[in-house]
Amino acid sequence: MRKYRLVLFIVVCYTFVFPINANADVGPKPSLKIIVKNPPKCEYYLDLLVDYDSEDSYENVKRDDVEHPEMYDRLKNYKENGWRPALVTGTRVPLFGSLVGTRNKNHMVHDFSYVGVPDRFKIILVTVDNNIIVSENAVERKAFHSTAYFDCSTRKLSQNPIALAYIIQFIVTCIATLIIEGLVLILFGFDIKQNWKPFLLINVYTQIMLTAIVFKAMYTSGVIMALITYVPFELVIIAVEATLFVKHLTQHSKQRRIAFAITANIISFVSGVMAMLYY
Repeated sequence: MRKYRLVLFIVVCYTFVFPINANADVGPKPSLKIIVKNPPKCEYYLDLLVDYDSEDSYENVKRDDVEHPEMYDRLKNYKENGWRPALVTGTRVPLFGSLVGTRNKNHMVHDFSYVGVPDRFKIILVTVDNNIIVSENAVERKAFHSTAYFDCSTRKLSQNPIALAYIIQFIVTCIATLIIEGLVLILFGFDIKQNWKPFLLINVYTQIMLTAIVFKAMYTSGVIMALITYVPFELVIIAVEATLFVKHLTQHSKQRRIAFAITANIISFVSGVMAMLYY
């Protein structure tokens, strides 16, 4: 039985430390996803509007690269109250994106990324039949990886509340942690039926702290800042969980309870880092 537990333990560790087919650029690059509701029935170009000067700007999209130069020209000639299109008139630093979106059911999706993603922006659409649609309001980008919604029928631009993102992140990470650490609990020979309540309550408690501190750093400043915050905070989590598990788990020695807390948290930490970097 001990041999099977040891093999299972090694497999779990290997899976989380060396995930299959991991491939990513881990640099801190902000992104912005625009989801267009009630989009035009005809072809259109979409750009972000920024309100800073265009001198010495980086050229993001060239006229020769687009299918409809006349639509490009209408975008480039737009300037009202200091607002101008970012992709076609340029940004201070590079901005990646396309004037053309991709369809997702009844919506259109436009992705922008890299360091030129603006903190404050509006939306402009130019259609092939010469219509120009501009958002009535500007929004401040709330997150390092943001999603905004533009309704063409109302011309309103909006973002989801930060609280919703926190709740979703807490649910996802808490479930993943319970699965990972639950397996480790079994590998260390603890009976789930006897220990499920303290195991659940302690992990929910520490996940609330983790979401409040580490996810906030990732949400507002990106993955690198999250990792800088995550490493020292994980030491706090290990100390807290080791203390609580020693007190509240009902089986085995104090040393085994501490060993479980340390091992479970190391595996959770590694899997969390991998999730940040690769997903």
